[in-house]
Amino acid sequence: MKKMALTLAVLGAMGMVSTATAANNGKLVFNGTLTNISCDVGPGSGVSAGTSPGDINVDLGNVSFSDIGISSESRFETATPIQLLVNCSAGAEQYNTVKMRLVARNGSGLDNNDAKLLRTTGAADGVGIGLLNASNALMDLSAGETIDTALVKEGTAGATAEINFGAVYVLNGTPANPGNADGFLPFVMDYE
Repeated sequence: MKKMALTLAVLGAMGMVSTATAANNGKLVFNGTLTNISCDVGPGSGVSAGTSPGDINVDLGNVSFSDIGISSESRFETATPIQLLVNCSAGAEQYNTVKMRLVARNGSGLDNNDAKLLRTTGAADGVGIGLLNASNALMDLSAGETIDTALVKEGTAGATAEINFGAVYVLNGTPANPGNADGFLPFVMDYE
């Protein structure tokens, strides 16, 4: 009888172990497309090249808290226009659109109080950085929105595009404290 109870206890423990292990199993399924498009992205008007390859500097200037609105307002007079120039030298003939995908979570992050905004670094508090699309509407950085622009074909020589948008400080609902309010926002260009 003791042998049977011990056997049942061991089998029961093995069943729990296998159940716990099974709950931790899974798989990653990767999908993607490789392209032969070769494009460079550089600064246009309103911005300048950064110190590292691929970096683009945007100077938001010195802005008073009294000139900044909240994200539900359309108070974007202090917005800095940004223009990026896309130049594709080869492989662009099958593509018509370039989509700029903003990856805030891989940058300075989403603002803790308003996830539509980019979190700022530095001494300033009470603001995030908002991005405005070409229609001057505040984009939601947490929603995976893209900035889409047509590729202009240049025969067999490639294609170009101008991506126009803006950046602006936006109050996030926390107490305001002056100081530097910087941030960084990685982006990925997708071609369709």
